[in-house]
Amino acid sequence: MKTNVACPVGAIRPVNGGPTHTAPDAGADLTAEAIDQLIAQGKAAALAANTLKTYKTGWRSWARWAVAHHLPAFPAASNHLQAWLATLSSQGKKPTTLNTYLAAVVHKHRSRPEPNPAQHPQVRLLLSGLARQAADQGITPEQAAPLRWKHVQRIVETAYRPRHNQPGGRLETPRQAQERAEADIAMIALAHDAALRCCELLALTWADIELSEDRASGLVRIRRSKTDQYGKGAVAPISEFTAQALSRIRPADADPGDRIFNLSPNTVTRRIKAAAEAADINFANISSHSPRVGMAQDLAAHGIHMPGLMLAGRWKTPETAARYIQDLIAHHTPAGQYLKSQRHPTQPPPTGELTLNIPGGLEALPKPA
Repeated sequence: MKTNVACPVGAIRPVNGGPTHTAPDAGADLTAEAIDQLIAQGKAAALAANTLKTYKTGWRSWARWAVAHHLPAFPAASNHLQAWLATLSSQGKKPTTLNTYLAAVVHKHRSRPEPNPAQHPQVRLLLSGLARQAADQGITPEQAAPLRWKHVQRIVETAYRPRHNQPGGRLETPRQAQERAEADIAMIALAHDAALRCCELLALTWADIELSEDRASGLVRIRRSKTDQYGKGAVAPISEFTAQALSRIRPADADPGDRIFNLSPNTVTRRIKAAAEAADINFANISSHSPRVGMAQDLAAHGIHMPGLMLAGRWKTPETAARYIQDLIAHHTPAGQYLKSQRHPTQPPPTGELTLNIPGGLEALPKPA
């Protein structure tokens, strides 16, 4: 988003690359068509761009299935929706995907006064049953693997080595490796320090970064996020290392409104996975979310309590934040502390014979009745 740039009269500047709308003059009489357009624009703005994109994917899945089975897609019938969901489940779609796709159908039918077929009790019952079946099969939501600060340090140590960025591609030149490495380091370190979601990372402009004169510290302004749809904003600190990494990649002629990382979400994930692989870190579950998970775990390991953790990650509920650190905090639960305090039992004799240490010997045992 450009800053300090005047908007033409009647124009509304887009937010994060959104469409530009033209507002009518205040004194002009609005036609019915213009009013309908304003209402439609207002309702569309109630949903985030990523949500709308996800809804389009879900609705497309349902519509294609309905057409293939010669059924009406709109309005849908609850029994047809159940058949669609069961089919998707048999094809390996996870319960989270089913819920997301169904949410698209729910949204589409909200314009009708009749009961929403996607919210029929039998549809909900089916989703619940499919989720239980998936859990019985060991299919559960996966948490992204963490990239903690120790992992970031390992990535820094190996980032400058030339590599093949594409299978079968050419090996990077030393200059290409340096440019790619410095961008990756700045991106991963910034995402870790500020516990950024991918959408928050990619929305950042140079105007959102405030560095001290000596580059010993800095702040990043997160103007909008998944849990802040109305743009109240948040501020997060960044380390000296990250401040200097950002300074190294900032172009001399950078405009304050320029995006820091002009990448797609898929490219962010690909580059973070490649950086982890080069550092010999298990990259199977590494994603663009991994630096955020890593920061949460670093804070928990440092003794930061839940309110501070929620503030740093901009989580609304303790339950959401706890999922990020559940493996780590298991060792700090009362059971974990108790087990740490116990003495380990001695190993049995190598012969496999069990020696009983019974005070008074076997004669002290009660005789059977």
